[in-house]
Amino acid sequence: MTLLRRCLVPLLGLLAVLPALAQEPSRAPFLWEVDGAKAKHSLLGSVHLLPEDAGQLPDGLEQAYLRSTELMFESDIAALASPELQARLLGAAKADKPLKASVAPALYERLVRRASDVGMPMALCEPFRAWFCALSLELFSYQHAGFRAELGIDQQFFQRALQDKKSVRWLEEPQAHLALFIDATPAQSEQLLAATVDELVEAGTEPQDLLRTWRQGDAQAIEQMAAQMKTHAPLVYERLLSARNRAWLPRLQSALDGDKPQLVIVGAAHLYGPDGLVALLRQKGYRIQSADRPAEPREAPPPQARLRQGTSP
Repeated sequence: MTLLRRCLVPLLGLLAVLPALAQEPSRAPFLWEVDGAKAKHSLLGSVHLLPEDAGQLPDGLEQAYLRSTELMFESDIAALASPELQARLLGAAKADKPLKASVAPALYERLVRRASDVGMPMALCEPFRAWFCALSLELFSYQHAGFRAELGIDQQFFQRALQDKKSVRWLEEPQAHLALFIDATPAQSEQLLAATVDELVEAGTEPQDLLRTWRQGDAQAIEQMAAQMKTHAPLVYERLLSARNRAWLPRLQSALDGDKPQLVIVGAAHLYGPDGLVALLRQKGYRIQSADRPAEPREAPPPQARLRQGTSP
C-alpha cells in the first residue's frame, strides 16, 4: 500500500469506531435513497477499513451499485495515491522539533503506551507533526486487528467502477483533501492526536466494534459519536466533518439534480446528526429515506424545493 493511502484512508475509520447497539445484521447498512429532480439516487456511508473475514457486501449495497450509472466519492482516490501527492504530504508532515516537545506531556505519555500496544515504533511519530502521528497510530491499530484499507467499502466500489467503466466523480479536489492535514493549526493537529489516542484506549471502541457497527447499520451509535466529538474535540469535528459537509453541498446537489442515478459514497460519520448530509439535504428540500428501514416522517419541503423536484406547490 502506498504511503499516502496508508495515511489518508484511515481518517474516517477513526470517525466510525463505535460501540454497537443494534442486534441484527443490516441488509443495507448506512444506505439512504434520495429522490432527485430527475432520478433516484443512493447515498452510502462507507467504512474505510474492513478485515478479510468481513464477507460479501450486503445485498442492499450491491443493488445500489447496480442501479447507479455514476459514482461519487469524497475525493479522487487514484490521484491521492500519486507519488507527487505522497511526497507533498510527507514533506509537510516533517516538524521542526520532536513531537515530544510539541504536545502536552500527558498526551505524549498516553501515546507512547498506545503505540506500544499496537506495535508502532515511535520513530514514525517523533520527527513528524501530531496529525501525521494520529494517522499512523490509527493505521497500526487497525492493521494490528487484521483490517485492510483495500477492503474498505469505498475502495471496493471504486475498483469495480473502473472495471465496469462507470463514471467516477468526487466532492473535493485531492489538494483540498491533503489540506485538511497540511494546513491544520497546531491546536487542531494536537486535538486530532488526542482524539485518536483517547478513543482507541476507551472500552468499546476497538476495530471489531467498527465491524459490528457496520454490519448492524447502527446509525444511532454514529450520531452519538459525532455529538461526543463535537463536545470534546470541536476543532476536529468542524474541520473534518461539519465544514466539509457544507463545502460538498454544491457539487452534491448538482449531481442529485441530474438525470443519471448516482451512488454517493462518503464516510458514515458524514451522514448523521444536525450537521450531517442527510439533514443538510433535507433542509434543501430533498426527500430522503433509509433504504433499510421505513421512511421517517418529515415536514413538507418549501414550495421552491417542490417546484424544483417537479411537484405541484
